[in-house]
Amino acid sequence: MPTHHRILSLVYSEVEALDLFGPLGAIVPRSDYYKLEFVNLHHFASPQGIETSIKNGMGIVGTISLAEALREDHSFDTLFIPGGFGMMPLVWDPVLLQQIGQLVDRAPNVFTVCTGSILLAATGRLDGRQATTNKRLYDEVTPKHPGVKWQKRARWVHDGKFLTSSGVTAGIDAGFAFIANTYVAPEDRQAHPETQKVGLRGDATPIPGYSREKALKFTRMTAFGLEYRWHSDPADDPFVDLPTSDGS
Repeated sequence: MPTHHRILSLVYSEVEALDLFGPLGAIVPRSDYYKLEFVNLHHFASPQGIETSIKNGMGIVGTISLAEALREDHSFDTLFIPGGFGMMPLVWDPVLLQQIGQLVDRAPNVFTVCTGSILLAATGRLDGRQATTNKRLYDEVTPKHPGVKWQKRARWVHDGKFLTSSGVTAGIDAGFAFIANTYVAPEDRQAHPETQKVGLRGDATPIPGYSREKALKFTRMTAFGLEYRWHSDPADDPFVDLPTSDGS
């Protein structure tokens, strides 16, 4: 029954805190529709009691292992991939990339923040898709993945089952876009017993019971309740023409 939307979030050492908690903080606590699990990429067998260091004393403990997440009977609706400097070594681990690719293939929805799209691109699953990523690293990292149709002027990009956001706080705006794309009102959940499936071409079937009108209403109410001004136009990107920190 699609009474819940299950989000599987990858975590790793030196993940960017706002990439992780910005979007998820907007999404998960606002409705009992969304449920969250953390997968620690550094511990294949058991994450229990093992903390992933974020930075300067911040940390997070994984709730399930990567091995558990990879089990065919472990279902989820969205794979969430945050960015951060700790992502850089992961793109050189072929075994890990293969495992993440398996999760991507099974996920009806994939949501990345900042350089999380680079980790996704390294699996090859973004080839042929439009996507965006961090502005400061854009010119350095995007040529390494020429199969992706990179979009520099974009707060976020939605292509099929993939939602990719640009810089750190853009993930929050994309998080609200995610709610608008996935939220199902309580009265429509029990009425639609079907589940979302991944089609032969890799994209997902429509979410049973989904109403764009109701989802947008809930999204705007959520943003208002958080006193947040949601930039709902993905092309409204005020940072693309600004110089980077080195003045270039």
